[in-house]
Parts: sequence; structure tokens; C-alpha cells
Amino acid sequence: MPLLKSPESPIVKRKYYIRIAEPLAHTMERYAEFISANSVEHVISQALELVFRKDSEFRAWLEKYPSGKKTESSARSAKKDNL
Repeated sequence: MPLLKSPESPIVKRKYYIRIAEPLAHTMERYAEFISANSVEHVISQALELVFRKDSEFRAWLEKYPSGKKTESSARSAKKDNL
């Protein structure tokens, strides 16, 4: 067994440009400082992961529509209605 761990494979990242209220931005920056994070990106990512993990209704919805099929079936229904 090696003494050092192999490097983790890089995760593909996507950029989002958002606007949030100033008090929330300040609190987010303070939280990043509190946990010694290098950036607020870490705080945002971890907060979203926590919400997605804890929301049982969302997890059930994901199981029902694993690849966005709700949107696809809605679009098909709309097309049929317009014919």
C-alpha cells in the first residue's frame, strides 16, 4: 500500500454568474473565513451539496426524473396539444 494517496481526478467545473444580496454575500465571505476556505466557491458548493443531500423530496423527484425526462415529456405534451 502506498504511503501517499494518488491525486484525485479533476472535477469539471461550470461557471455561473449570480447576484446575491449584499448582507448574504458578506455572511458568505465571513463563513469562508470561519472555515478557512480559500474562496467562497467552496462555501457555495458545500451549501448546495448539503441542500441536495438533505432534501428528501428533491431526491425522490430526481429518482422519478433521472435525466430531465419531466421537461422532455412536458415539451412533447405541449406539441401534441398544439396540433
